[in-house]
Order: sequence, then C-alpha cells, then structure tokens
Amino acid sequence: MTNAPQKPNDYLVLSIPTTLLCCLPLGIVAIIRSCQVNSYWSEGKYEEAQKASAEAKKWSIIGIVCFATLVTLYVIILMLGVGVRLLG
Repeated sequence: MTNAPQKPNDYLVLSIPTTLLCCLPLGIVAIIRSCQVNSYWSEGKYEEAQKASAEAKKWSIIGIVCFATLVTLYVIILMLGVGVRLLG
C-alpha cells in the first residue's frame, strides 16, 4: 500500500458563495478547480490535486477581493456624491 499524502481541501464551500455572491467568472473557475481536486485525488494524482486545491483557493480569494474592492469604491463614490450635493 502506498503512503498517500493527506487529501487537500477542495474549497468548494468557498467557491460556491464566491460565484453566487461575489464574482461569477472567477467563481466558476474556482468551482471547476474545486471539482478537479477530488477527481485527481481518486486517480492517484496527488500533486495535481494539491495544485487544483491551491488554484481553487486562489481564485475564490481573488473573486472576494475584487468584489470587496468594487463595493468599497462604490461606497466612496456614493459618499463623494452625497458630500458634493450637501456642499453645493
């Protein structure tokens, strides 16, 4: 029997909300990579499973950061608009 490393996290729980709530294109990439983790693992491709896990996490985080950045910029622009109306 081969000593298999510990199965990596597939980050599917992080990928789905990223897709639905944050950034659809990046979330889809994250879901695809998440699904690849289990298939690679079951095929015995442990290194590929680790890479797919890291990619799923990376794309989920990028999607969340992009969403947070856009929301922050929107709030700043909104506040500037309110400020200009109050002063003018």
